[in-house]
Amino acid sequence: MAVGDFDLFYSDEPFSIMDKNQRNWYDPILMDVWRQNSVYRPVITYTKNNGAVTAKTMTVSQVLDPHADTTPLAMRQLWMESMHIDSRQVEITFQHNGLKIAYHKYDDMITYWKKDNVRGIERIARGSLGVAQTDMNDMLARNALIGGSFTTGYQLYSGDATNFGDLAVADVFDPKVGSDIWLGMTMRGVPGAMNPSGAGGTMVCFTSPGVIYDIQENDGWVSVNEYLQKDVLLNYEVGTYKNVRYVQTPKAVLFNCGALIAQTPISVAAAAGDGAPDPASTKVDGTYLTGQSSDGITNYIQLGTFGTGAIGDLAVNDIITLHKSRTSIYGVTNGVNFQEGTLMNRRIVSIDSDNGRICVDKPILVDYNTDLGGGVFGYVTKGTHVHTSVFVGGPRGIVAGVAQQPQMYSPPAIDDFMAIHRFSFDQYMGYQPYSPEVFEVVFSAGSMRYKGTRVIQ
Repeated sequence: MAVGDFDLFYSDEPFSIMDKNQRNWYDPILMDVWRQNSVYRPVITYTKNNGAVTAKTMTVSQVLDPHADTTPLAMRQLWMESMHIDSRQVEITFQHNGLKIAYHKYDDMITYWKKDNVRGIERIARGSLGVAQTDMNDMLARNALIGGSFTTGYQLYSGDATNFGDLAVADVFDPKVGSDIWLGMTMRGVPGAMNPSGAGGTMVCFTSPGVIYDIQENDGWVSVNEYLQKDVLLNYEVGTYKNVRYVQTPKAVLFNCGALIAQTPISVAAAAGDGAPDPASTKVDGTYLTGQSSDGITNYIQLGTFGTGAIGDLAVNDIITLHKSRTSIYGVTNGVNFQEGTLMNRRIVSIDSDNGRICVDKPILVDYNTDLGGGVFGYVTKGTHVHTSVFVGGPRGIVAGVAQQPQMYSPPAIDDFMAIHRFSFDQYMGYQPYSPEVFEVVFSAGSMRYKGTRVIQ
């Protein structure tokens, strides 16, 4: 080797061609609430763009492993070329989310509500906002995982189904699919699949109570009490099957997102507080005085003409979905879009077939008072339920880019009597698949039961 070749080999270092960098960042705001209530948080990595907080998008870098060259060296070789390291990028689009809760100072004077034996609506309002923030981010994380499986192609369907509309009663979750996912993740070098017995090396599946019920019918199910200490459990972890740890949550059910059974427009504007029975005459489940009797409250939801099915296809104790938008991208024409932020699920407690009205178990908490066209203010849909099973075998499957972490506000009262007190928060974040090879989603039918007998749906 010529002397002039020295710097070609010796001084070469792996980072000179890289022009991308990142910072990992973890948002500590409201962590106590997240630890108690969040389901999907453990598999979300947070990263913050500390420089370009005014940007619409954030670019996050991934370092690629160097190539392991197996070419043999000469016996007397003294120098060799250095390996190169490169990177790739993931673009995260931020979105602005926020919530607000408010009360009138008169409410604190005349009401006697208490929480934890402490009186005061202000404290209750602040606590409710924290719970809503947790739920909102948990649903954003869930939607990123489920929605990400479509954009990345890492999704499976039980049975012969190819979309939500194809899922039939027979297409229940087969726990043996976990072995198939193990195989795929092992071939892709996912850490959890490569080292199932090591620390943090087991695969985790976030799924519905109905899927858990169906899995427990198989020999080999191990209850969580038999293998883990409480301090290392995931929230809502219930057991393991074939080296997969299962976490159950009703949030894993996409209610009424499958084949349509009945769908009708909401034909009269409905406001927050409407829909539940009048407590002066009816107790829900013979116990709860749920609705309000005040002026302006409508104790039912007025239905229009049924485009699919008839009101006879609705039954007491059905879980129905109220929504403002419809989508056909998941294989159901004019189906429920599980990513709609104003979507609400409620249980029917009574049906007035003559007048086309239903009462639900709890008041609706979203206004359906904007005419979407033709006197339609929203939709009530009954369909088959889609159960999701999100398998996660490694970190950073989803990254939450943070331009602005959640910030809490208590704006000053600005009315003439300083009466309206408000509490709010907002965030500027985006949830984005980052390492799609570490998670897969299985869609299936599953056991359902609220009251009465168990059904597969």
